[in-house]
Amino acid sequence: MNKTAPPKKVLITGCSSGFGLAAAVQAAKAGYEVIATMRNMKKAEYLQIELDHAKTTAAIEHLDITDHNQIEDIARKYSPIDILVNNAGMSILGSFLDITESEMDTVFQTNYFGVVALTRAVVPAMITAGSGRIINIASLAGRIGHPFNAAYAATKHALVGFSRSIRVELKPFNIHVTSIEPGYHKTEILRANVNLTENFYNPDSPMLRYNRGFLRLMRDVIIPHAGDPADVVKTILHAMQTKNPRPHYLVGRDAKLAIAARWLGLIGLAEKEVLHKIATAARRETRRADAKQNKKKRPRKST
Repeated sequence: MNKTAPPKKVLITGCSSGFGLAAAVQAAKAGYEVIATMRNMKKAEYLQIELDHAKTTAAIEHLDITDHNQIEDIARKYSPIDILVNNAGMSILGSFLDITESEMDTVFQTNYFGVVALTRAVVPAMITAGSGRIINIASLAGRIGHPFNAAYAATKHALVGFSRSIRVELKPFNIHVTSIEPGYHKTEILRANVNLTENFYNPDSPMLRYNRGFLRLMRDVIIPHAGDPADVVKTILHAMQTKNPRPHYLVGRDAKLAIAARWLGLIGLAEKEVLHKIATAARRETRRADAKQNKKKRPRKST
């Protein structure tokens, strides 16, 4: 950054963990004026610890991305924003047959409609200033889909489409729009923050065994082989700093392989392999669950 110019103001959502937390720290270290927002302020201490460790500072603000009044307040308080990083997001695992309307609405309000609302609140000041940058954290799921996480994939498809559309609209105003599309990475959304649909274990659902199989596959295969979140954070910082950011950034070996497979016409084979792995995990998980149930039914030996 230019040491003589005032620091650029960066608003980052979803900073309680994962990409958002790390990006807020790294952006602050790079000299940006960072406004780090999060819905759950009980987690603010984790960000503050990392900021203190890095010997840097950031403004930590409460923001529920689904609350339009809070969005207007934060946009007004820190206007003009030079760079907006729409990172806040969530997922609810389970088959599309099992997820409830309410759960689906929550995912869409957080991952898509909230992003649109915040972008609409911030952009007018960017237009007035004659420059700006919007970085949307989408997902590989927004390019190829995501079984047993369909609502999440649909919101990320919407976010990619939104990014592509407004990129053209905002070009005359010198506002760059970038979509970052990571594959699987070791963040809390795959671990402590994982959410399951309330019908995930519904015994009457034809998808029960596959729900359980996918969850087992996540825990045993996907998470252990997931990428380093630092790679995504580096990409976010690059998109903030480079003169001409690319429209899209794929991050992660799995993301690049998946898109290559699609362009080569091999996506059908890839989907077949994924389904085979889910079915195999489902059989193992069913055997495990049955063995656990049978053990409970065994009568205790009298002493």
